[in-house]
Amino acid sequence: MYRMLSEWMDASRMWVTEQATFERAVKAVGLELERKDMVDSSFTRVILDQETIIPSGVSDLAIPVAVIDVPLSISKRDGISLLHLMNPCEVKTITGEKIHAKAILLITATSEPKKQMYHKLIDDLLMDDEALQALVHIQSRAGMFHLQTNFLEAFSY
Repeated sequence: MYRMLSEWMDASRMWVTEQATFERAVKAVGLELERKDMVDSSFTRVILDQETIIPSGVSDLAIPVAVIDVPLSISKRDGISLLHLMNPCEVKTITGEKIHAKAILLITATSEPKKQMYHKLIDDLLMDDEALQALVHIQSRAGMFHLQTNFLEAFSY
């Protein structure tokens, strides 16, 4: 069985920003996530503090991205959100390397089993260069239509 990227990537959880820094991008998406009641109002502070301890950058990919694992304590709704960065932002990886992320994937889960399920989806996505490139190049919610009509797979099993 395979799943399509569009099965778990909801267009209503996608945003585009022109913010020039990681901090400003997190603040911008934090306002959107809070407005949609997906996260607690402490989101921005918690994520920026977390970033100093556990950097979100992922290196050695076809497209550099950041993956933010939002703590269960501030997540109100389950899902994966995408923030497309019009201006790639500098982000550190766990090894201390600096990358210029073109997108930020945010995992919000309200339980540990859901969190593990989303991590599996993200891991599979990061291993599929074609699906990752398609996802990162979406510059509007209408871009999801492109993914759906072209049947891009996020993973095969």
